[in-house]
Amino acid sequence: MDDKTLVKSFRAQFWSFDLIFSVVIFSAAITVLAYSWYNINSQLAGAYSSTSTLLQLQSQALSQNLMSPGEPGNWQSTVNTLSTSNWGNVGIGLATSSSNSSISAGKLYTLMSMANYNYQATKTPMGIAFDYYITIASGPNSANALNVSIGLNPATNGALSVYSQRLSSVLNGVPVVVTVKVWTASPFALG
Repeated sequence: MDDKTLVKSFRAQFWSFDLIFSVVIFSAAITVLAYSWYNINSQLAGAYSSTSTLLQLQSQALSQNLMSPGEPGNWQSTVNTLSTSNWGNVGIGLATSSSNSSISAGKLYTLMSMANYNYQATKTPMGIAFDYYITIASGPNSANALNVSIGLNPATNGALSVYSQRLSSVLNGVPVVVTVKVWTASPFALG
């Protein structure tokens, strides 16, 4: 075998090895890209379809939590309304006791003060990740007219999805309707 034949045979071997190596790397890159694209697409589709379910579940949970006394039962006396540092240690509920669904004025005023100080920080003790809007109103024929709102109004903040729950209760001896709205302005993500 002469030198020219030897060089030609090595060139062909290196060329075929390079080609095979390139095809393997290219195929692996395309496979990883396709897998990543599929996962991202699935996550976005799952997030979009489950947002409404999460909103509904969180609106139900929030309305149930509000009609409980909270945790601890006297949480309003342990919270510093001007510091969020201990807000995560309580569970917000407005009822006077576990056996009575009447709303405690002290708990209501404490929640209003907390939401006015730092609305975003109140979501954790309320057990929700979305935005909320709570209204407590007496009937239109009530002698003691009452209209309280806490949170961000979805009608004025660009809500895309809203779930609402209505409950009956009593505040200071006056029958009231509590409306809990959990909402989002984002189609794909929480809050």
